[in-house]
Amino acid sequence: MNPFFISTIIGTVLRLKRTCPKCKRDQVVSAGKRQESVSCKFCGTDIPPNK
Repeated sequence: MNPFFISTIIGTVLRLKRTCPKCKRDQVVSAGKRQESVSCKFCGTDIPPNK
């Protein structure tokens, strides 16, 4: 695989990854929800969008 392709995918996933402020678990949100608060799928706390 092309190294540029791999680095692009990793960068995209890291931008979509969020950490819950309550339970400290990581989750990846869909690209469509990137600018919205989402509910943690583990504890239900709202996770604000990344800056």
